[in-house]
Amino acid sequence: MQTENNYSSVDAKKTADIFYPGAFGSFRIKEYRIYFPGAMIAALGMWVQIVAQGWLIVNLTSSEFLIGLVAFCANLPFLLLSLPGGMLADRLEKRKVVMTSQGINAIFMVLMGLLVVTGKANIWLLMVWLLVVGSVGAISMPSQQSMLPEIVGRKNLMNAIALNSAQFNLTGVIGPTLGGFAVKYIGIAGAYFFNGLTLVIAMVTLWAIRPQFASKALSSTRSRETASLAYAARHVWTDSRIRTIVVLAAVQTLFLQPYNTLLPVFAKDVLHMGASGYGLLLGAVGLGAFVGAMMLAFKGEITSKGKWLIVAQVASALGIMSFAVMRHLPFALVALFVAGWGIVTFLAMGNSLLQTVVPDELRGRVMSCWMLVVLGLTPFGSLYIGSLASAVGPVASLVICALVALVCAGAIIAKERELFKSNFSLVAQPVRV
Repeated sequence: MQTENNYSSVDAKKTADIFYPGAFGSFRIKEYRIYFPGAMIAALGMWVQIVAQGWLIVNLTSSEFLIGLVAFCANLPFLLLSLPGGMLADRLEKRKVVMTSQGINAIFMVLMGLLVVTGKANIWLLMVWLLVVGSVGAISMPSQQSMLPEIVGRKNLMNAIALNSAQFNLTGVIGPTLGGFAVKYIGIAGAYFFNGLTLVIAMVTLWAIRPQFASKALSSTRSRETASLAYAARHVWTDSRIRTIVVLAAVQTLFLQPYNTLLPVFAKDVLHMGASGYGLLLGAVGLGAFVGAMMLAFKGEITSKGKWLIVAQVASALGIMSFAVMRHLPFALVALFVAGWGIVTFLAMGNSLLQTVVPDELRGRVMSCWMLVVLGLTPFGSLYIGSLASAVGPVASLVICALVALVCAGAIIAKERELFKSNFSLVAQPVRV
């Protein structure tokens, strides 16, 4: 009987190797095969909601400043709660934290749908709603980010990150287009209801998996010093690799990623398109991001990660700047494709580098620092780009931000020249306790 089981195990492994070669190697792991479709369905629902929400905002207000303020409210919780969420990720079972947040946000999706249906939705209620939903997401995001190594292990981590990014951005192609049609045929409220349903589905798939690579010890069992946020922050700052990645991410977040705040304005007032046209713009970004993620998945282990980070950031800036000055839709879509490729390549590379070098006991808190920069700083970018657009117009505001990003990236490269020459292989300095 034992021999038969051994043969079955070998045959299963051979079958997995045939069906999930190379770029799809993480699918050899059963838990990842369950996790992946749930995450993809949730991402699809989120993109549908993004389109509906963007259109809801521009119908509730014509003020670029208020549009920026709405984005500020959506992302402010990530600034305030990402670090506490990291401590939670290092103390509790990450899977249960994510499941709880999905259940809570599913309820709030239904509530917003009801507000829209009854005609009681307004810009101020939307801001409050975004603060609540964002708070739930901010607390759980470090758990969601640091849960992946527990599902696939370190060996498959880069591949799983690339595949996750690919599925997220594939839905970024499908979802916005679907969202445009959803707004037209089932209405804005229907899009919120749809996202609530997808969150429930994702919660069920997480309930079905049992991560095989979870760390046996939680940070609560370690010393008070090593379990603190200050210890993790010192680790981030004293490791030149992590510090440089985080600073570059701050440039990306403050000066490049806020462009999406103004996409509804470009769709309506600059390119003169409706909700379906806004969906096309988001779809172009998603397609570029999907191509970038699949390139990373097929490429496998990359030795010149530092160079890829810079190339990706420059591509993001040039793509956004080109989009700002384009008036013909095909050229605008190409520019957004380049921007999407650059943004996702940068984020996936930075994420994989951090997850590779960080110790298991610090993973949640270090990834919360990453989320603090990638998402927590977004409110400030959204707020000032809305103010800048009110002062100089949406076109000039995007051009100015892209130029500032290029200058900042150049200064960082000059300061950390040796690190980039070594392809981020310099040994980290020990953390002083």
